[in-house]
Amino acid sequence: MAKEVNKLDALTVSKQTKQGRYGDGNGLYLQVTATGNKSWLFRYMREGKAREMGLGAISTLTLKDARKKASELRAQLLDGKDPLAEREAKVTAIKKAKAKSKTFSECVDLYLARKTFNNIKHGKQWQSTLETYAYPHLKDMPVSVIDISDIKEVLDPIWKTKTETASRLQGRIKSVIDFAIVSGYREKSNPAIWSGYLDTQYDAPAKIATVKHMPSVPYNELNTFITALRKHDTMSAKALEFLILTAVRSESVRSARWSQIDKEAKVWTIPKEFTKTKKRNHQVPLSDQAMTVLEGLQTFDETDLLFPAPTLVKMSDNAISKLMRDMRASGEFTGNGVPHGFRSTFSTWRLEQTTHSQELGEFCLMHEVGDAVYQAYQRSNGLEKRRAIMQDWATFMNSPYVETNNSDNVINLRHRNAVA
Repeated sequence: MAKEVNKLDALTVSKQTKQGRYGDGNGLYLQVTATGNKSWLFRYMREGKAREMGLGAISTLTLKDARKKASELRAQLLDGKDPLAEREAKVTAIKKAKAKSKTFSECVDLYLARKTFNNIKHGKQWQSTLETYAYPHLKDMPVSVIDISDIKEVLDPIWKTKTETASRLQGRIKSVIDFAIVSGYREKSNPAIWSGYLDTQYDAPAKIATVKHMPSVPYNELNTFITALRKHDTMSAKALEFLILTAVRSESVRSARWSQIDKEAKVWTIPKEFTKTKKRNHQVPLSDQAMTVLEGLQTFDETDLLFPAPTLVKMSDNAISKLMRDMRASGEFTGNGVPHGFRSTFSTWRLEQTTHSQELGEFCLMHEVGDAVYQAYQRSNGLEKRRAIMQDWATFMNSPYVETNNSDNVINLRHRNAVA
């Protein structure tokens, strides 16, 4: 005898309030709970065991829809499939797909959480560049669908007008998308790659970017500046004087520690982490004047820093820059010089006022000299020769500038200082 089907009707489904299960046939049941909630249930046998599968509430699935769904599930059973297992596999697949669906800004956050920056300022600049230029278009876009047209929409407005910023932005977007690919959030290739992608759309930055030099104090005004600087008895003033005497970058000076100073050898060893190339430690020969600065510094039990901030933490880059701005505002010097510009002052002085070689000057500035082959064979850092040029530099800035056409000017200056 055939099993009775379609035993329920819409009125029964609507009016039934008594707790229980009411069969419609072919495994479909109306389920009423003690609280009066009603839903559809599909029961079937699989490998000798009864299984139950919820189909949804009657408010979202009518009797007609429930019968249609039950019919589809019976078809799966005839194909040898387990409806519950099929649904669980689909839910798992959706969850996996959702986990892989990350927006660009989510990938930025995940990438930055894993990235270590040499200083806080660089990290903030990194994210700020993306927020300012990339986020207006890419922020909420799934990283899996970003293509070269999206990258161009970000870079087109600034590639020629803010080339240096645009080039950095391109590199940062590339890094984020590289991270997304490796993390499984994207399967396509990276559209922010320069070679073979963006180099077909833009001129190379070197062709269109105008090099912006840091404003510097002319070497003929250096003694005047140093004289004014020494009237400021502050830690930032001492840090700036030490920066000028050693011709290094602000980051190296602000990170300098007593443990890096060999007073007997008069050498400061800057760890590679605080150099621009990050390749090797850099030794700075200390002039007599640089040693005098160190000898006048106060030491603290709480920190090993040479030039700590008042709170005994690392001095901020702005502390030194602000000192120069204040000195300019008070008329202690003219022009637009900044701390980093003293490296340019040193380089120009070396070229125009001394016979020291360019190679030696580049070594003093921690620049890479020569090609890879030259660097492989050049094992000396010219420390003692650099000691001579750094002492000449310190001697020069300690004496009032005198215009001269004498090709032996550096010798005369050193002699004048010796007899003064």
